Amino acid sequence: MLRFFLPGLLALSGVGCHSARPKAPEPEPAPQKASADVPATLSQAPSPPILLQEVGFASPRAALYDPEADVYLVSNTNGAATDADGNGFISRVSPEGALLARAWIDGSNGVGLDAPKGMALSGDKLYVADINIVRSFDRKSGEPLGKVAILGARYLEALALGPDGTLYASDSGLGKVKGKGDELQPTGTDAIYAIDPRGVSRALAKGTELGQPTGLLAEAAGLWVTNLAGEVYRVAVDGQRAPGVRLPGTHLHGLVETELGRLVIACDETSTVYIGKRPADAGADQVAPPAGFTPLISDLPAPGQIAYDRKRRQLVVPQVESNALYIQQIPAG
Repeated sequence: MLRFFLPGLLALSGVGCHSARPKAPEPEPAPQKASADVPATLSQAPSPPILLQEVGFASPRAALYDPEADVYLVSNTNGAATDADGNGFISRVSPEGALLARAWIDGSNGVGLDAPKGMALSGDKLYVADINIVRSFDRKSGEPLGKVAILGARYLEALALGPDGTLYASDSGLGKVKGKGDELQPTGTDAIYAIDPRGVSRALAKGTELGQPTGLLAEAAGLWVTNLAGEVYRVAVDGQRAPGVRLPGTHLHGLVETELGRLVIACDETSTVYIGKRPADAGADQVAPPAGFTPLISDLPAPGQIAYDRKRRQLVVPQVESNALYIQQIPAG
């Protein structure tokens, strides 16, 4: 059972399928609808969660909100996460939970899309992390525009756009190792790459001390990073890593920021989405205290790279193993 934590309110539980909004355990007044331009306030009741599944998602790895088109984009590897098989695709979903296009960008049509994961928007371009390539597409039409191959990368997972136009990509250092079957193994290629507006890439930080980086959040001073080791930490613009803190579980995959600067992080090991203040530098073995990062949504298995719709205060969570998309309005914060 999914649990959604709201300070001072009863937890919401139970979700429906096919984008249907679940019924509350007891009758509640219908929530007020936010205007098209102004987010709902704390005085308004949160909308019930939406679970969109059995609509054709295939290992959805990442979500992204496009505020100009007012749609959610969902990347699907459609098979193994490291296979260059040309069958990955990107779906479009409305904020109300309706599937607008299952394969808006379709690798099987020859556009060049294998196992897409993290995405980012810049101007008229949509960037997509695809194994060891960062691909670009027209933001409106989905037509392919170009690509940047990252030499030495094995598992590009997240993308983040910096305020100066630099595009950052994380390599989680995963891959198939000869003699160890099809299960992904650590490869030691852990890295964070920086791509300038001209399309020139360089390694900003590299090495196993990064702990297999996954989620990225870019700022002028550098990056916030989550990793498979269960840490959240900063990497400065010169590539230096600060110690950071550990969350209660490992295999962190999502990282977004709320309108008031709090970090929201998805954890695969605990099937939980956490929210908390930006941690001060601390020892790498320090576990974030309960007051630092607290559960926001629990019992949410296999979360991928999450997105945040600030207009509606909606968190968008792809669920890799159940081929689903979970949408939940969260408190302002």
